[in-house]
Amino acid sequence: MNSARYSALFLLLATHLMGTELTLNSAVERLLTYNYDLQIARQESQKSRADLITAKEHPNPVLNGSYEFMDINHHFSDQARGSNGQATLILSHPFETAGKRNRRIDLANNTILFSDFIYDEITREQLISLITSYYTLLGDQSDVEHAQNNADSYAKIVAIAKAKLDNGFLSAIDYQKIALQQIDYTKEYENAHLALIQDRETLASLLSIPTSDVTATSSEDIDITIPTLDELLNKIPNRPDCKAAKQNISVADASLQLEKAIAIPNVSVGAEYASFGPYYEPLAGFNFSIPIPIYDKNEGDIEKARIGTLQAADIYSKTLRNARAEIIQSYEAAKSHKNIYQAMSNGYNSAKELREKQEKIFTLKGISVLDLLDAQKSYRQYQKNLTQATIDLHIATARLKLNSGDLMIPTKGN
Repeated sequence: MNSARYSALFLLLATHLMGTELTLNSAVERLLTYNYDLQIARQESQKSRADLITAKEHPNPVLNGSYEFMDINHHFSDQARGSNGQATLILSHPFETAGKRNRRIDLANNTILFSDFIYDEITREQLISLITSYYTLLGDQSDVEHAQNNADSYAKIVAIAKAKLDNGFLSAIDYQKIALQQIDYTKEYENAHLALIQDRETLASLLSIPTSDVTATSSEDIDITIPTLDELLNKIPNRPDCKAAKQNISVADASLQLEKAIAIPNVSVGAEYASFGPYYEPLAGFNFSIPIPIYDKNEGDIEKARIGTLQAADIYSKTLRNARAEIIQSYEAAKSHKNIYQAMSNGYNSAKELREKQEKIFTLKGISVLDLLDAQKSYRQYQKNLTQATIDLHIATARLKLNSGDLMIPTKGN
């Protein structure tokens, strides 16, 4: 009960400063729209669709024309048959064989799907970065809030100690020990404030926000429900990188089939018009051409494409293995951070209760200065550890979802 209460308190204590306030959902929406890496990946996917336009095109016909045997000495007026000009026009059209166009289209379609899965994978990676940056900033805001409150609270203790010193109830040495501890509070606040500024800039850069004056806001509870490992491992094929690696096999196969088709020569067929001076009587003709594959049989590119299919299969196996390792690591990390969070919650409540009791005793009666300072230090340490444990649990559970292929957003691939 206390853990849930502190979790809600932690999330609501995030400092509301002037600037751009972001919930996690609004941060995700902005990431999808303005993040530079996603924009570049989106444009790469659009380029693959342009390749499909090219793949559907047919070869262009070729028009050749010539005018030969011009009698320059007779100023083109020689009447001797066969010794003067010849006009020729040839229109030929190449015809692709072995289904090359269909092979190109198949390759382009497979590449489009592959690029969509790559976009989804980059999105997953950017979401992991966003989750880490967002909750880190939320923790920084909480640290600054706590550091300021702790400094203000300790200033009251110093004031009480000064009153006791003035009235002879506290020695000068004990008062000096208490007063010197204010340096630690100042240092704690400055370190927290510096981390806040730096992590703000990181999140602003990730979201392409013009100003780094960003505030993370959230009111959601910590989701400590962790699925079973077997359930998570069954989701491996649905991860975008695994889908992309599997689709890469189809791309490699389509590329191999295209290279084999390229090895088969195309045929060009043409119609010819010719006439000879001086009467230029119209004559017609027919021609065709076909390369004879004696030397160039496209063997090198075919072999390269064949090896590419083997390479794609190995990449897929490696991707599946890496995905399995990431899920297992994320699963164990989430369980560990859940246990740490629960332990820190209990420790924090005890340290807070002890600090409050020690402060009352110091105010009303008297207490060892060392006991007082130890209670203050222990409370601050548990407070800081609980904040970090809360952040770590948020990040760990989110990474577990993302590593199991749950992007929590619409995807481009199927």
